[in-house]
Parts: sequence; structure tokens; C-alpha cells
Amino acid sequence: MNYHIGNMLIYQEFNENNECPLCKIRNILEERLVSQYLNDSVMEDFQRRMVNELGFCSHHTEMLHSRPNKLSLALQHITRLTTLKSKLEITADLKTAHKEGEFFEHCGDTCVICEGVQTNMIRYYKTVAEMFFAEPEFKKILKSTKGFCMHHFGALLKYAQYAKSRKKDYIYTLTSLQRDAIDKLLLDLQWFTAKHDYRNADKPWNGAEDALLRSVYKLHGITNK
Repeated sequence: MNYHIGNMLIYQEFNENNECPLCKIRNILEERLVSQYLNDSVMEDFQRRMVNELGFCSHHTEMLHSRPNKLSLALQHITRLTTLKSKLEITADLKTAHKEGEFFEHCGDTCVICEGVQTNMIRYYKTVAEMFFAEPEFKKILKSTKGFCMHHFGALLKYAQYAKSRKKDYIYTLTSLQRDAIDKLLLDLQWFTAKHDYRNADKPWNGAEDALLRSVYKLHGITNK
């Protein structure tokens, strides 16, 4: 196996214990970025410009606020609010008000951490395909997983061309893996619902007791709280 900084998390998280290995990787990257925006580097010009321009979404603001270093977040909120204040024009004009309203209604939709996570995840989608092409043993590792949440499954298919000459095998492997994972989940969900019938109360769960939670993960992914 060819371990390097670009694939270490893939080898670490692609295993049968994870409902979606890419959710695990995404959450690790998110935690790293949250920590990054709370350390001394937040005062660097580039990072301050990015925060001023994009700010943080409500989810990442909550994550940042839950950490001990409140000073770093306060400093960044000062610069972000100062930037927003510069775009706030005192006016009585309806056209100007509509324009301002459109901007401020959506000013919380952009997020420097969301953008950083997405940039890094695209790199991982490509790397998974490249590993399938370059490392024959990786196919076995991929097939040992439980598949992926629907979002990350779609993203892997979107970047399947990076498997180059093995892209057809890669796509077939991915789609077969995901179909098998959904079939197994559906069987578990069906037994989960059947267990709510009093006639099945004394029968074993057969691993289906967490089927509903796993279906949430499959449909919507696993996020940091």
C-alpha cells in the first residue's frame, strides 16, 4: 500500500465499521478547520480577508462558539460585522432597500469553513478514484465498506473519470456496493418495523435495532454536532 498524506485518512476510515467513510473524513477535516480558525493564525491577513468576505454559517458558528477560545471568535466577528456594516446604507429608497435586503437576507449563507471542507472533499473524491486506478489492492478495501451516504455516493460517481482506464470497473464496483448496502439496510428496516408487532417482541433483533439511525445516516450523512 502506498501511504502518503493525501490518502492516509482514506486507509484509516475505509472499513466496515463506518456507515459512510467519507462522512468520517469530512468530519475530521471540519474539526481541523474549526480548530484552525480558533488558533493564532486567525490574525493572518489571508484568513482575516476570507472571514471578512464569507463569514461563518450558523452551524460552524455554533461549533466555534462551543470551543473554549471565545476571544478568537469575537475578534473575527468584529471584522465580519465591520465588513457588513460597510454595506449597510441608511436609506428611505425602496429600490435600494430591496437590494440591501437581498444581500443581508443571504449574508449568513456563505462560510469560509464550508468552502474549505468542500475544496478538500473534492480532492478526496478524486483521490479515491485515483487509488482504485493505481493500487489494485484498494478495490478490496473499497468493497469491504458499508457503502456511503447518498450525497457522498453521488460525489464519487461525479468524479469517476479520475479512475482513468479502470473507470468502468470503478463505477460498477461503486454502484454494486451501494445497491447491496441499501438492500441490507432495507431488510433491517423491515425487521425493525416488524419488531414493533407484539408477536415479534421476543424474537431477536438480528442487528436491526439501529436500522432507523443507519437509514438517517444513509439518507442525510453523518455530521459533527
